[in-house]
Amino acid sequence: MKADFTFLGHAGFLIETDHEILLIDPWLSENGAFFGSWHQWPPNSHLLGMVQHRCAGRVLNIFLSHAHQDHFDASTLRALSNHPRCTVFIPNYKDKYLLDTLSGMQLHTVELSEGDQAGRNIRLRVFIDDGGINQDAALFVSTPDFTFFNQNDCKIFDRLAMLKQELGDIDYYSVQFSGANWHPACFEMPAQQRQALSRKKALSKFHNVLGGVRTLAPRFLVPAAGPCFFPFLDPALSRGSGTIFVHQDQLDQYLTQKGIGNILYPRPGERIGEEANRIPIAAPTLAELERYRAAHQDVWEHTVDAFSATRFAHVLQQRLDIIADMSLPPDTPSIAFNWGPGDADWLQVDLVGKVLVASPQPHPPCIVLQASTKYFSLMCTQARWQDLALSLRARLQRLPDVYNTVANIFLFADEANLASSLAHNFNLSQERIVIEHLGQKYEINRYCPHQGGDLAYATIDENMHVVCPRHSWRFELQCGGMCKSSGMGIDAVKLGVTNEDGPAA
Repeated sequence: MKADFTFLGHAGFLIETDHEILLIDPWLSENGAFFGSWHQWPPNSHLLGMVQHRCAGRVLNIFLSHAHQDHFDASTLRALSNHPRCTVFIPNYKDKYLLDTLSGMQLHTVELSEGDQAGRNIRLRVFIDDGGINQDAALFVSTPDFTFFNQNDCKIFDRLAMLKQELGDIDYYSVQFSGANWHPACFEMPAQQRQALSRKKALSKFHNVLGGVRTLAPRFLVPAAGPCFFPFLDPALSRGSGTIFVHQDQLDQYLTQKGIGNILYPRPGERIGEEANRIPIAAPTLAELERYRAAHQDVWEHTVDAFSATRFAHVLQQRLDIIADMSLPPDTPSIAFNWGPGDADWLQVDLVGKVLVASPQPHPPCIVLQASTKYFSLMCTQARWQDLALSLRARLQRLPDVYNTVANIFLFADEANLASSLAHNFNLSQERIVIEHLGQKYEINRYCPHQGGDLAYATIDENMHVVCPRHSWRFELQCGGMCKSSGMGIDAVKLGVTNEDGPAA
């Protein structure tokens, strides 16, 4: 039984046999995602009719990797919801936002736990990363004609070596290569510093992709899950230069220099196989951005602004009440929200004291988040704060400029998982391991304090930094394993020098 493989754009794929179809993360909306800030590049909404036609008369399985709107597109799912034999498969996350939302849409939904399998001739198996506010999953698909490992946004690079042994030969490997975060684009800093940070983050992404290809040894790499483009925001974000939202031509240049040539760059709607496009997709031109804007509605402009400072204070207090019994580290920064030029247009959250402060003068350590009243109005609705952050319509400043996990969780978590996400962070395993570099042994914490990446699979760079295999956080061995950009560490202790004739001295 022949199986065909089609790229749908962004992170979307369609796999089909005569009797069965698997859709993966279909995002075919005309209105983009994250309140209209993100749009698919190249555009792919014209494929929805084709997808509906090909699904007709066959068993339809849909796999959604996680709840971000560029993977979980409600409008595409609604267009497919009348299919009589449709099942939506999702990872069995501890947080039930995705399950509850799909159930509310009257879609038959099945949760898959780690290692579970589903499907008939198109077999799928899920591998889950479920830590704190970050839920994501990779998918292995086996068909009569090919295998496909879709890592997408899931940063389980520390597990790839074990998965390779378990899964065997992989024909196609897809993984995110472009950024998907509000840092540093939305953060106040000199332009030169922002560009340098963006370049550093982009190179870390490329390095992870390279490591994935070398570990899994697929027949072909199919880069996906980005970048999107931002037709209604600063054009520089869409162009890719000096930002984390890099395009395929930059990835191709990097991988080619590293000796990787088995890369496919299919266009939306193109069949994936040996004959697929090998030419990377370039960033949109300014003329293409202008034409797209002229033909599409700016969702943000049509979003209602119903801001009330009283209501916003109530929402913030609800969040503080949820964590009232949790003791937070004394160095946790406060968060100051600002929506206008007046002294009354400020509200601060003292996370340590669990109180609100109406003051226009934030004191370090703090994070200042400035945005329109429309932005804060949406923070008072059912909208997820992490989706709103990804709209890239806020400006932030960190004083000092140091990442803080607790504050980040407060700004990103849903109310339903705020307390559990903080507890997960506070209760990371304290297991210790010994690593060796240039004949010197060190004892370190095994798990990264950021999001629990397994440092047993970390690399050590030329500057004596332990580099986390997930998000490339760097911990300086010569400074006790501290990460300078976060103030967090892995408690590195020098043990001694390796001796060829015996144990370390």
